[in-house]
Amino acid sequence: MAKKREKVVNLVNAMLDVERNFWDLFLDFIPEQAKKHLKAARKEKLMALRSLLDAKIEGLEESKSGKKKPQKVKVQ
Repeated sequence: MAKKREKVVNLVNAMLDVERNFWDLFLDFIPEQAKKHLKAARKEKLMALRSLLDAKIEGLEESKSGKKKPQKVKVQ
């Protein structure tokens, strides 16, 4: 089982190396302004992922403690 895990880890690392090399080459051919936008977009994607993870963690903590947050109710 450890050998299989090692193969998977090596494969993932190789795939990440290919991706890094691709982006290194790709970024050599695009204008600086485009690089800034791509960097900002990547940051936004990561921040969105962080928000999703934070919400999931909060939900797990609430269910573990048995407490629920108060919810806003629209009153007509």
